[in-house]
Amino acid sequence: MTTTRLFISPRRSIDSAARVRACLGGACALLAWLAFGTLSGVGKTPSLLYPIAIVATLVGAFLALTPAARILWAMTGIAIGTFGVIATTPFVTTVLPTKKLVRNDTLPRDGLDAVIVLSGGITPDSLLMSEALDRLLTGLALMRDNVAPVLIVTQPRRRDGATAASDQARLRALVSRPFAMRTVDSVRTTRDEAVGAWRLLRAHGATRVAVVTSPLHTSRACATFEHVGFTVSCVSAVSRTYSVERAESGQDRLALFRAWVYERAAWIEYRLRGWVAR
Repeated sequence: MTTTRLFISPRRSIDSAARVRACLGGACALLAWLAFGTLSGVGKTPSLLYPIAIVATLVGAFLALTPAARILWAMTGIAIGTFGVIATTPFVTTVLPTKKLVRNDTLPRDGLDAVIVLSGGITPDSLLMSEALDRLLTGLALMRDNVAPVLIVTQPRRRDGATAASDQARLRALVSRPFAMRTVDSVRTTRDEAVGAWRLLRAHGATRVAVVTSPLHTSRACATFEHVGFTVSCVSAVSRTYSVERAESGQDRLALFRAWVYERAAWIEYRLRGWVAR
């Protein structure tokens, strides 16, 4: 009777282990990047999130075969752990100071010179995205209540030159009260909106305005408009994108966290550039 023995060469065993480590490293890097993208503004930009995810996977596979693998495992743990805390606990509403960024002023009884509604994203069909729609609907409610004689809307442009002007006009038509609607065109930043509105209104002596924008954007936006010379009454738009007070689902908590991170970073930039008072 003969016995057949199977021999596995050490080299083949090492190669197999290396492949497993590389696959594990790629998977960890991918998960870490997707968690980071969801927690940050990158998650709102699929054109960046997914291509970089491929690169992150390849880099993770390489790092897993080097002494830097420990850093990869640690970063993966931190990213996934942070994601879990933000999405599954009330951290953003009970610990994070999100409410401090919300400014909502009482409107003066004698009225204002204009209501200024800040812009937001544009869909591929040239329609207002959710945040921009929330802002405009809140501004139109003010115009319905005769808060000011003029509505100013700001308008970004996509790279192909498209705007949401038609969508803005359709929504404006929902309010039957006659009032002028003017546009500050081709804006990219809140600073652009403030400077453009100042150029449009200062010739008419219109300096007392209501600025309407998303809740966490109010503090920085109104400070920017005040810095160029306006007397501002800040109005927090009714938000369907996130809830500052009742972020109970994982999706709501993540949206609120992204908005907070973005605004904190933007405050630092605006102070450094001198666009708001220090």
